[in-house]
Formats: sequence, C-alpha cells, structure tokens
Amino acid sequence: SPREIGNGRSNQLFEVSVDGGFEKKVMDAQAFEGKWSTDGSRLAYRPYRGAHAGACGWRQHRGGSTPPVGIINLANNTLEKIPHVNASDTNPIWVENDVVFISDRNDGAANLFLYNSKSKDLRQLTRETVWDVRNASAFGNAVVYEVGGRLKELDVPSGKSRDIPVSIKAQSVQARTQWKDASGNTTSAQLSTTGKRVVVSARGDIFTVPVKDGSVRNITQTSGVREKEGLWSPDGKRVAYLSDAGMQHKLVLRDQAGLDKPQTIELGKIGYFTLLAWAPGGKTIVYQDNHLNLYAISLDKGSIKLIDNRKRRGLFNVAVSQDGRWLAYTVAGENLFNQIRIHDFTTGKSVTVTDGLSHADSPVFGGTDYLYFTASINSGPAQVGLDMSSQERPVRNGIYALVLAADGKSPFAPKGGDEEDKAAKDAAKDGPKDGEKDGKDSSKDDKTAKPDAAKSGDGRDDKGKPDAAAKPPKPVRIDFDGLQNRVVALPLAERNYDALAVASDGALFYLERRQPGASNDPPEPESTGNGELYRYSFEDRKGRALKTGVALFSISADGKKLLLQYNKGRLEITDATDKFDAKPIDLAQLGMPVNSQEEWQQIFDETWWMQKEFFYDANLHGIDWNAIRARYQPLLKHVQRREDLNDLLMEMIGELQVGHNRIGGGDTHKEKPVTVGLLGADFRVDNERYRIKTIYRSDRWNPFMKAPLAVPGLGLKEGDYILAVNGRAVTAKQNLYAFLENTVGKQVSLTVGSGATGKGARNIVVEPIANEASLRHWDWIVRNRQYVDKVSGGKVAYVYLPDTG
Repeated sequence: SPREIGNGRSNQLFEVSVDGGFEKKVMDAQAFEGKWSTDGSRLAYRPYRGAHAGACGWRQHRGGSTPPVGIINLANNTLEKIPHVNASDTNPIWVENDVVFISDRNDGAANLFLYNSKSKDLRQLTRETVWDVRNASAFGNAVVYEVGGRLKELDVPSGKSRDIPVSIKAQSVQARTQWKDASGNTTSAQLSTTGKRVVVSARGDIFTVPVKDGSVRNITQTSGVREKEGLWSPDGKRVAYLSDAGMQHKLVLRDQAGLDKPQTIELGKIGYFTLLAWAPGGKTIVYQDNHLNLYAISLDKGSIKLIDNRKRRGLFNVAVSQDGRWLAYTVAGENLFNQIRIHDFTTGKSVTVTDGLSHADSPVFGGTDYLYFTASINSGPAQVGLDMSSQERPVRNGIYALVLAADGKSPFAPKGGDEEDKAAKDAAKDGPKDGEKDGKDSSKDDKTAKPDAAKSGDGRDDKGKPDAAAKPPKPVRIDFDGLQNRVVALPLAERNYDALAVASDGALFYLERRQPGASNDPPEPESTGNGELYRYSFEDRKGRALKTGVALFSISADGKKLLLQYNKGRLEITDATDKFDAKPIDLAQLGMPVNSQEEWQQIFDETWWMQKEFFYDANLHGIDWNAIRARYQPLLKHVQRREDLNDLLMEMIGELQVGHNRIGGGDTHKEKPVTVGLLGADFRVDNERYRIKTIYRSDRWNPFMKAPLAVPGLGLKEGDYILAVNGRAVTAKQNLYAFLENTVGKQVSLTVGSGATGKGARNIVVEPIANEASLRHWDWIVRNRQYVDKVSGGKVAYVYLPDTG
C-alpha cells in the first residue's frame, strides 16, 4: 500500500491479522510484493513496480527500473540479492528454502526460475516459448501457475508439469445478454436542424433523443458493431454516422427515424476516421483520418477529395459557410502554431488566411460577412506538454473577426445615431441585424425580425415544417487579396477562449476555460477542463456570462438552440438568445440490449485494429500483428467478465513492447464506495491503544491542503493517544479507520489524551480528509529541504523538481 509513502509511485508491505485490528507495516523500505519463508525468518520481495503490470501492457521492458527480487533476513537485517539482469523479476514465492520467481530475462516468454539460497545457483524451471508464465503460487514442492489461459502444476523436484483441468459450466452474470443504461457512455451529441431532437452516440449505438415530445429511438441496435459520431443532415431528414463492421470504417446514411434501409459508403480499407461536419445543402460531409488527412466526400457522386494534411496530431477544427461553398479549417504550420485555411469547394483551392505568428483556432462563419476565430501570441511554451516551461503559463487568446469581402465593414464601425432611410429599411426586409450596422445581410436578425429559415439550409419554418417560400442561402463572398489586413479584434480581455458559435441573431457564443496557473482554485474533479459559457452581443459590444461548468456546447443548424454538454454525459438545451434558460434533456430512456459476447468481440477487434492504425511505428516493431490476433482470439471464448477482457487485451497489446499503452474502463464490477476519513497522521499501537506517531502539517501557503490534526488550537502533539471517536471507545482490537467511515469533511469528535488510561482526556473536533497523498508529499519535500540545509550548514540548496507523476 502507498498509504504512508511521501514521494509517490511506491508501496510498502503491510500485514493484516485474520482477527482484524490495525495493519502492521513490515518495513519502511519500498516494496510491491513479498512472501515470507515458511519459518517466517526471511522475506523474498520485489522493490519496484513492474512496467508490464496493472493496466499497462509492456512485455520485455528493458528500462532503468526493471525490478529485481531480494531476500531480507530480519534476524540480522541483511539483504541478499538474487542475481539480476536488465529484465523484470516478479512474483517471488518460497519452495522449501528456495525462492521461485517469474522472469523474462531470456528475451522471450516469461518463465519460472529457482534460486537456491544455499548454493546461490539459479536455474530455469519452465520452458514456455509462446505464452508468459503468470500468477504463480506454491504449496509444498508444487508450483501452480497460469500460462496461455490455462492452469499448470509444476513438481519442482522432478521438473515435470501437467495441465490442471478446469471446467466451469455456469455462465457469469456479466456474460449474459442484459439491458444496459447507455446514458453514462455517450461519446458525441448534436442537435437536429431546429433543435427538436438530439442525435447521441452512446455505447456503440446511434440514438435520437427528443428534447420535449416523442420517444428515444435506437436506429442501429447492434452489439457487435460500433457506430459513432452521429451527424444530422442540414434538412433534418437523415443521420450520418460511422460503422466499424468488418474492422473498417464505413459512412452510413439513413433516415432519422431508422425505418428505411441504410446507405453505406466505403471510405477506404486503411484508416481510422472521424466525422467533422455535414455541410449546408446536404451534399458534402467533411471528415479526417488518423493519418492527419482532411477529406470531403460528395454524397451525390460518392467521390472523395483529399483537402489537406496536418503536420501535427489532433483534430481539424472546421466550419462551413452558410452557402456550403467555403470550408474554414485549422492546420499546423512549420512552427506548430495553428493557421486557418479556407477551402473553396467550387475551385478545389485552399488559401491560408492567418500569418502563422499567432496560434489561430476555433473558426466559425458569421453569416455572409465574417469569419470569427481565436488567436494567441503567448501559447508557445504550452504547445508541447511534458516540460516545465509549460507550467503556470496561462494561455491568452483574443477573439477576432476576418472581414471577408473587400468592401465589407468592421462589426464595430462607428454608430451614426441617425434616422434610418425608409427605402433602405424596406430593402433590408428583415431590418438591421445584431452585429451589422450597414443594413447588409449577415444572417444576424434583431429581436423583432422574423428569422429567415432558408439561411440554415433546412427549408423549414419556425414550426419545423417545410417552408414553401424558403429561399436558397445568400452566397458568401471572400476576397482573399488583403484579407489578412482585415482582421478586427473583439474588445474582450484576452483569456483562454474556444468553441465559438454564431446564433441566428448574430450573437457570438464561446467558452472561457479555467487553466492551471491562472488561479489556484479549490479542487473540484468534475469541473476539470470545463468552461464558462458567454454570449457576446455586437449591439451592446459586451460579453455576458451565462453558465459555468460547461464541457462542450454546440448550436443547431438554424442558429436558434444551444446544446450544452457536461461531465458524465449530462445534456441541457436552451434558446440561443440573451434570455438564457437551460433545461435538462432526459436521457433516462437511453438504454439498449447488449449481447456481451458480441460486444466483447467488437472491443477485441477494435483494440487490435486501433493498435495497428495508431501505433507510432508503422512496422509495429517488426511483430506479425495478424499472427498475434490469431493467437489471442481463441482465448476470447473463455472471457466471463469485463475484467477478464481487459486483462486479455492488456496481454495482447503488451506484445508490442512499449510503455504508456494501457487498457481500462468498461462494465467492470464496482461496489458502492464508502469513503474513509483520514487524519493526516501515522499511528502505532501502544498499550493496546492508538498512539500518534507522526502529525503531518500542510503547506502554509496552500489554502486547500488540509492537515486535520495540525489545526492551531487543537493542542495535539506526537505521542498523544486517540481514545475514542464520536464517543465510541477505540482499542487496538478494532481498526481505527473503521470508526472513520463516511466522515470526510464532517465534524468528528475525538477523545484524546497524553496517556493510554484516559487520565486527563479531553475532546476535540476535527474534519477528516479523503486523501493524504499531497499532505505526505509536501512533508517529504520539507524534510528533504531541512535535512540538506542541516548537513550542509546552509551552503547547499534543495530544489524539488516534480516528475510526471
């Protein structure tokens, strides 16, 4: 357990009595696993974490921390090192007086080795060549271990092994077909054209969810195929999504009710694709692949056009003009700053419209007149993550407008305050728009004008019905000559903005995200990465905050509804006006029948496929990846739990022999957690009572690091006893922490005293915390600094450099 570790990424060994009581620490040295000899005099243990462990598949790791196995003799406090090479030695067990352990030291499959503690000889016990030996345990002279999904028993003296037959007839609950709630597994959501429904991608199916009236529709209903990234057509009649049937992404188009036969379009046999936008007019879908290529597919012709390629990983941020002709997108320049390019679907040409001296992002068209975007000139140190220069350097973005036409006007042109000419007013038809001062159409209606449904390309009126009088959207004219000189900054403070969207009234919505270094806020795990939604009115020339805690948001094609997304899949909808009134969207009916066997096969296939597509080395380290799949596939039929599947997947990707390649998540079994309050202290048992060994004190300059027993006024000191919790007497026969269950952040009465008998006892009130890690870590840093200062006589400084952990 790391419970008493100050520097992270370490563990210590503890013993727990079968009769209960307090855990006893075996030793202060770090250790991740250990086994006592039969007489209890020696401990065989592993001090370091293995790279191929937990959720990380990293077979044959050969780094600087490959774990050895050692033997500690507690009688004379000596350490005997078992011969070690740059390989992983794990799982030490005792067979009589010898230590057996697992090692991959022969650059092949991991096998069992035996260390003779008398002769000091080391010999190999098993000769597996395909599957690693795992999870060994000993009884007498026999060792039982797992290999290739089977159990084997090795008789150590004879060296003979045999398969242990295992037959379990019952099917586990997880392996049965079940009805599953998919609301916690949403991966994307988009409003329909007028905001009547939301297309939601969840747990590999595509749903349409009513905002108010109607029922939830699952239009795919497959357990063995993953469908994702649903997009609504501009006319509201169809839904597009990706299907991975056959381990190959295909574009699927079908009616939004899911009744007609779907249309399937091949995208190519190579590539892992992501849908980005369905262009107004309904004839073009923009998407990208994992090789950083940007494409457009013509739905009429079925032809695919390569538009561009990025030099740096990440999604293209795209926006399509209201007439469907222009595509604005981001692409990394030579200096890794994003630049914005505009592609003309008519001519097939692309033009870079920002100069590369700023990091430009989040483009969005504002009617016919403008292209809005964010730009930063101080984001350089934050462009690449794993270095200290990116710490506490908040990125500042401004929001800007490109005036598209050479004769266009700034959205902040001076207001004359004169009476409007009646003829000009009649010509404008809809009247002046928010953000447009010269009467030109900018697809930005004022509060009194009736919105023009045709501008969204959906051909529907306010009630969502076909509009016989619908007109084609006004064309967007872009004059590229001098365009970079027609950049206008919005009068907003430079902050961390993204996710721009323009409403039908011309107002601009955007998110401002909190970022490390800008402020030191109370820890709120659910708000990590979330932002505050703003609405900028060009009429008032002010931005107004609307809602905090928003993870993502999007706008309906007609520009009249906002879809807000929060952590854990929660959705809300509101009008895209200055009258903000967000209402929750009910996802309670977002359920589906899941055939676990089919779903597990799909997860297995996609994991194998994604490794092939995304692995940094196209040659996959020279491994025959098809052969790996063929070898692991038969084991899938034995999977009975999602935990088993995760373990199988970890072993499979471990064949690639690379770090930071992990497996996790899914429908694993989860008990309802009970939080345990911690007091920020170490305890020892003395006179059958709990005595305070160490009190940890917080960083005095960190307002959110709490040390419950070090609060001024409590008068506690190391050596005092904890005699009772909330009036209940505590002795060493019970575990102290059992009395602190469900007490995090609550007031708890402790009876404390300087003696175990209770003489002079008094009551104090404390508030336990949920986690002591930061408290112990800070204490470790302070002690190191004090030690260096003391032994050097104040001549040497201690500088703590945090690692990635």
